[in-house]
Amino acid sequence: MDFRHVRAFIAVADALSVTRAAERLHISQPPLSRHIHQLEHELGVILFTRHRQGVTLTDAGGRLLDKARTLEAAASDFYEAAKHSTRLDSNRLSIGIGWGLWDIMNGIRVEFLKQYSYATIQASDAYCWEDANEQLRNHALDVMLARPPFDRAVVNAVPIIQEPIQCVLSAEHPLARRKSVRIRDLADQTLLLYERHMAPVLYDRVLDLYARAGVTPKTVATPGAGPFNNAGLMMVASGTGIYLCLGIAHTSPQPASGVAVLPVIDAGATIDVCVAYRKSETSPLVSRFLECVWQLYPQERTAVAVRGSRGTGAA
Repeated sequence: MDFRHVRAFIAVADALSVTRAAERLHISQPPLSRHIHQLEHELGVILFTRHRQGVTLTDAGGRLLDKARTLEAAASDFYEAAKHSTRLDSNRLSIGIGWGLWDIMNGIRVEFLKQYSYATIQASDAYCWEDANEQLRNHALDVMLARPPFDRAVVNAVPIIQEPIQCVLSAEHPLARRKSVRIRDLADQTLLLYERHMAPVLYDRVLDLYARAGVTPKTVATPGAGPFNNAGLMMVASGTGIYLCLGIAHTSPQPASGVAVLPVIDAGATIDVCVAYRKSETSPLVSRFLECVWQLYPQERTAVAVRGSRGTGAA
């Protein structure tokens, strides 16, 4: 049923004149008469008796008028709800945040909301790079603050900072008293390796740093464990080995008890932290958010291919 026909019926019933109803609806009389005839044909009833002075409702028309008003009110409520939902969606930004990057994102969030207080930001964890890229592709996320890799066919990724790779070792270790370490300092340490798919760029970068330093590490795989969970921290604190990772120093004001976190200062011991967004993005709100990022991190504005064709988890 066409709601224009229902509204035409109500207007004519209220005015008891097709001419006056047409004037109120700001349309000409012929299409209004056509709407009434079409509705009568669809319902199989006569709604009005026509006479020289105008029209009067038939018994059937009178019985249907209240139902028509209820239907019109429901349709109006529906359209208003749809408009409200559209306004909310246009002011809502969905952001994915990689592991340990909350402080950076929060600084951007605070500055953004100073300028655009009407906006609403929803955040989700972007720990798995495959899931995070898919969420950007399917519009579940609008923007992502994360580390590579990114699906460069559909995603722009602009580095805003370089994050140092960190060594997580037992707090009882002699090196724990240092402010930083080099790979050569770690030559005798057992390197604990989390599963590569969790952070492929970081995994490969760590092994490359060892190779460039001329060090062949003794490695132990730790499936299911890593520097970001209790199982991995237990291995480090008990002296089983060390992890090289990202982000753990940003997760709390103080490192976890029992372990120390030191930056690795070899050349190239960094990973890009990027703001990623769809190449096809047209949302004004996303553009405003990105402008805020560029204000805080005035890097080169063009989208760049992040280093490494394979990368860390968006973690």
